[in-house]
This record gives sequence, structure tokens and C-alpha cells, in this order.
Amino acid sequence: MTNTDTFLIHQEPALTIGNEVVYLDSLKDVHTLSTDMPVKMEYNAIVHCRKGRVLLEVGNNEDEVRVLPGQLLLVPAQKLMQSMMVSTDADIGVLLVSDHVLKRVLGAQIDIWNRAMYLHNTYVIGWQWNEVLPASGLGMFENKNLLLFNDIVIGFLRILLLMICEELLKQENLTVAKVFSNDRDKTLFHQFLDLLSHEKQKRRQVNYYAEKLCITPKYLSTVCRKASGKSPIRWITDSVMEDCYLLLRSTNLTVKEISNKLGFPNSSFFGQYFREQAGMTPIEYRTRTQNAV
Repeated sequence: MTNTDTFLIHQEPALTIGNEVVYLDSLKDVHTLSTDMPVKMEYNAIVHCRKGRVLLEVGNNEDEVRVLPGQLLLVPAQKLMQSMMVSTDADIGVLLVSDHVLKRVLGAQIDIWNRAMYLHNTYVIGWQWNEVLPASGLGMFENKNLLLFNDIVIGFLRILLLMICEELLKQENLTVAKVFSNDRDKTLFHQFLDLLSHEKQKRRQVNYYAEKLCITPKYLSTVCRKASGKSPIRWITDSVMEDCYLLLRSTNLTVKEISNKLGFPNSSFFGQYFREQAGMTPIEYRTRTQNAV
């Protein structure tokens, strides 16, 4: 069972398009989201908090993300997420969109989404979504007898995602000015992020990712620094650590088993690597997070 399956358990989607788009109009068993276990979603999640509130952690840091009525929570695919509290009166709708559909729908505007999610860590946007979404929400498409059902839903999804990108531009002052010298560099950077997020064993040399992109490591470094101010190795390390945190907190795997799963040569090297990045051993981290529950 995947993390997404766990998230959807006991829920009947109001809308699905294959395995690409899933819409849950209301999470009746919303308390099941209050879990001690962090998850990584296979989908990009857009969570509409219509009533109540949600408190959670997203990413490697321990900063709390608070979602209030009328706000949207945005969580990119493969991003570590842990729910800390869901109020008993919460009324939440969830839209899950695959990477394939997200890229297809947003087109060139995927740059706005990626910059907001990965560079600015913008996960919550406040707008009058309570006034907009019920009137034209995805629930209106429950009638699957529509001859152009898929096309209509994708068209609505594009409008919704562009509205979200517009709000992201305003909220984080993500100017549309060119950060890249050309479109190819922008494409390469997003391809690198995509490769990194979906690689099962992320701890690779920079040249591994550069070869997959058919460029030199030096060129990849230039593209990453220009786009984000971070080197490729920093992106790789941060992504590896996110997987480390997830496995230490949400599984009973031994340190040796986690080391093997993540592609480290041995548990000793893994322990040293983890300590250099986290300032504590894997066992100390696991004990601390367990005691914090």
C-alpha cells in the first residue's frame, strides 16, 4: 500500500480520471489525517480548508504550517508531510494531481509552481477560495455522462491552477522576469528537480544527474546556482536527508536496512553522513522524534 493509498483509505472519490486526477469533495473521516507518521504523496496535493483548521509539518524543517478556513494547502509530489492536528470541525476537500497532468496543464507556468514549492517553500495561500470553489468546484462534474468529461475537467483544472499561480506570484513576489538566460536552462533545472524527486536512491554524484540530462556537471551547477542559489550537491543532500527523516520516523527499519535502502555503502558511512547533516546520529534522531509524540 502506497502513502497515497493510506491517505485515501475509506474515502470515496467524487471524481477520478484514471490514476492522474483524484478529487475528494469532503473527508468524512478527516481525523485519520492526524497521524504520527509522516508520508510522501505520489500526487501533488491541493487541500481546500473550508472549515476548521489543520496544523502540519512539510519538508525537512520543523516549521509548523497552519491552514485556516478559506485557505489552500499546496504540497508538491514526493514532499515529506506530517499532520500534527486536525480540528474536529474540519471540512476539507482534496484534489490530487499527478506530475504528468500538472506539467501538461500548467505548461510554461510550471516554473511558478516549482519556484514557489521548492525555492520559497510556499505551502499555504490565502484567498477567498470558499467563495470561488463551491460555486464552480470539481464536485459539479460528478455527472460522468458528459461526452467531453475529461476535457472539461482538465480545462477547469487549468483555470484553477493558473489562479493558484497568480496568487503565488502576488504572495511571494515571484516576478515573471527572466531568471534564466534561455528557456533551455529553465527546462533543465525543472528536469533536474523532477529526476531528483523520483529517484529511489538519490545519493548520487552530480555527474549521474548531468549525464541523464545530457549536459556537463559544470553546466548543471551553473543552471542550479543561477535558478536557486544552491549547488546541485546541496539539492541532492537535502533530498537524501528528507528520505532519511521519513524512514527513521515512519518505519521500524533498522539503521542498516535504511542505509541499504538509500544506497549507502554501509551503515557506518550512513551514520557519519546523517550526523554531518543533522547534528545527531540516526538513532538519536529517531529517539527524539518518538519522544516528541
